Amino acid sequence: MEQSGNTIFNYWGKADPNYPDEQKWHPLPYHCLDVASVAAAWWDTDPTIQRTFLAAFGCTQIQQNKLRAWILFFIALHDLGKFDLRFQLKAPNALAAAWRPLGKEDHGVSARDITGFDHGWAGMAWANQEYRQWVSHDNADCEIWEIWKPWLAAVTGHHGDFCEPTKIYAPEADAAIIAHDRNARQGFIFALANIFLTPEGLGFQDSLPFTSPSAQHLLAGFCAVCDWIGSNTDVFEYQKPVTVLTDYFVARVEKIQAGDVLHHFGLVVKVVGYKGVSDLLMPEESPRGVQVQVDNLPTIPGLTLIEAPTGSGKTEAALAYAWRLLDQGMANSIVFALPTQATANAMLTRVEVFAEKVFGNANVVLAHGKSKLNSEFGRMVIAGQRRTAQGKEEASVQCAAWLASSRKRVFLGQIGVCTVDQVLLSVLPVRHKFVRGFGLNKSVLIVDEVHAYDAYMNGLLGEVLRRQRSTGGSAILLSATLPVSIRTKLLEAWESCGVEKASYPALWHATQNNALCTTVPDEHRPERREVITECIKLPGAIPNDDVMGRIIAAAESGAKVAVVMNLVDDAQQLARKLRGKTTIDVDVFHARYRFMDRQKKETATLAHYGRNAERDKGRILVATQVVEQSLDLDFDWMLTQICPVDLLFQRLGRLHRHRRESRPAGFELPRCTVLSVEGEDYGLHKLIYGNTRVLWRTEQLLAGASKIVFPEAYRDWIEQVYQRDDWINEPEKIALGYDEFSVMQRTREANALQLITMTAKAFRDEEAQVTGLTRDGEMSLTVLPIQPDKRLLNGQVLSALNERDLAETLNLHATPVPASWEKWLKDCRLEKEGNLAGYRQLEMCADEHGGWLATGGKFRYSEDFGLEGINDEST
Repeated sequence: MEQSGNTIFNYWGKADPNYPDEQKWHPLPYHCLDVASVAAAWWDTDPTIQRTFLAAFGCTQIQQNKLRAWILFFIALHDLGKFDLRFQLKAPNALAAAWRPLGKEDHGVSARDITGFDHGWAGMAWANQEYRQWVSHDNADCEIWEIWKPWLAAVTGHHGDFCEPTKIYAPEADAAIIAHDRNARQGFIFALANIFLTPEGLGFQDSLPFTSPSAQHLLAGFCAVCDWIGSNTDVFEYQKPVTVLTDYFVARVEKIQAGDVLHHFGLVVKVVGYKGVSDLLMPEESPRGVQVQVDNLPTIPGLTLIEAPTGSGKTEAALAYAWRLLDQGMANSIVFALPTQATANAMLTRVEVFAEKVFGNANVVLAHGKSKLNSEFGRMVIAGQRRTAQGKEEASVQCAAWLASSRKRVFLGQIGVCTVDQVLLSVLPVRHKFVRGFGLNKSVLIVDEVHAYDAYMNGLLGEVLRRQRSTGGSAILLSATLPVSIRTKLLEAWESCGVEKASYPALWHATQNNALCTTVPDEHRPERREVITECIKLPGAIPNDDVMGRIIAAAESGAKVAVVMNLVDDAQQLARKLRGKTTIDVDVFHARYRFMDRQKKETATLAHYGRNAERDKGRILVATQVVEQSLDLDFDWMLTQICPVDLLFQRLGRLHRHRRESRPAGFELPRCTVLSVEGEDYGLHKLIYGNTRVLWRTEQLLAGASKIVFPEAYRDWIEQVYQRDDWINEPEKIALGYDEFSVMQRTREANALQLITMTAKAFRDEEAQVTGLTRDGEMSLTVLPIQPDKRLLNGQVLSALNERDLAETLNLHATPVPASWEKWLKDCRLEKEGNLAGYRQLEMCADEHGGWLATGGKFRYSEDFGLEGINDEST
């Protein structure tokens, strides 16, 4: 028995008095090797993991074995801080069994010091104070420590945050106990060196590979996930300390590989060989447009930009190229990020079909509810409900909390579908951001509608791309309408550049230096398409009685009519007015619903206005920007309030989207009516879009033309509107407004970059707080409509839900609202800690109309209209 001759076995690593076996504790050295064995098996099984780490640490294939040795050595050190009396006293019975009983007469450690002891921080702090003895070097200039520090911070921060090596003091205890801890730490370090470093000819004074911030985050995320798996007692049962460490480690690795453990957890899955773009299309379809160029793109890590019209097959092109990269071992998973929850929902079915072709039975996770989750992942969530001696520090508990939230699970499946917010959090100061980063770095990152993000979000996305590049990852960005300025910044984030003038459609591929730009053969260029336009100037750009009469007349003639408003309040009010003027069905769809209701709204919208909708009668949809992106809708006539030209083109992608044998009389050709303001004061529209110069220029082009001709307009109109130089006839007010906007944009981008450098202790990664960090403005607060007795509106009692269901339940019942509402929500209960942190709890009571009225009288909620602010005009 090794325990009798080695003090490192006098320490427990896991302890649970309810563990279903005679052994109620697991030796600390064994647990550390459990985690290292997961890392070793994963490394040896998955070429993507090897390639990603080699790229991140700047190592060659020849250096692979040495890099692996260092990584396993440090991962095994992740719980170094548990070699401390204060941690061991968290489970005194386990300590007594592992070593000897210790009563208050043996030490002066307070209960507060025991419960508040952070073993992650302690591991970093003890290493800082004792490493000179380990390396047998005085290291007066701290050169060795500066090399070790980022490695140790990565692994000791596995519970969510990197720790600074501040001064740590020994516990109040007998000198012999303090020496016992110190000797155990040093003994463990030497034991790990013998297992991992010595076989590769490495020693403590050998130089470690350079650790960039991206490499550090990659290691931290890898260590955290390995710790979650290595803490799962279904696989790593508690054992008595009877096995030599080297033999124990080898046996654990063999067990993981023989039991195909990583496959069962959905972390390693075999990819079906690439079968071509055609395999992703319907039987009657053949590759078209940018799809025909997918097989010509290089299968090496890089940034790919696909610019092509709405509805031209960009998604299938991106998935096909991602499949090629997966097949060549350039990645082992895909993260598909979209601008909104609605667009993420719409993408799920397409991605599920793709996943079945490429992975078979894979973890396909939608970040907002529905998911097809590996059963072993589900068991990990259940296992995490058990409370052990470590409490919330227990890795299985943190794993359960992470996996209980589908918004976070997306980074550990084969395919995750999420909003871009979840991707941006990988570079923001929130706990476990590095798990997101690890998931991204080993994946092909696909970002759709990349034109849809403001300067703040683009600043964050640029950092995501920089880290993806530095870890040898790949990213595919999609857009129909990408201004040159945004494209340039995206390429610069990959340390590349491209020509300003480019054909359309275009595929850009950047590895380094100049980006290669290709277009499609002439026979695959988009068909010429003309949209007849008119521009009407009205107060506030609000439809007047004449325009509303035209809308109703069109619907009564059988047309499917869309009216796209820029503000939710205006959409709600217009829908009410139209319903009061006609018996024709008038629908309303926007972002300010509980998510469960929004899903129903989205389904109904697709049923009434989608590709396969019945076209036997007219109908009116009053919507906001939620219809701009990724929804397969088809309208006969569209009216839209003024917006930037690129977003206008996105909206037009829903006009006459599909070929039909006939359209209602008067709407045989696609027609769009743009409503703009009188004069040059864009009012609230300026608050939405910021850049009045873009609004004014868009309006000028519309006023000077009776139609828009595609695909030429994708370049001509967008480049004119977004060109840096002033137009000759630009009003002074517009020019000054643009100067203010430019200053604000630079400030927002700087704010984003500053936020990236902050520590994770600054913010909590709570569902309700996500958009407040990732979006600078609209819809950045989260409201939870709740009854006075703390039941949800459907009667559910939150306190009765287990942790596995609570995160999803809150997500489904919460409503996003603008940041400007904060002053109106000041009376709402807002908790800073716990599961409800960040949710503004809006108390509501049922009203006589089947909806809900806020107790303060300021708000109304209904499944039809969503959350409304009550004013004199609403009825």
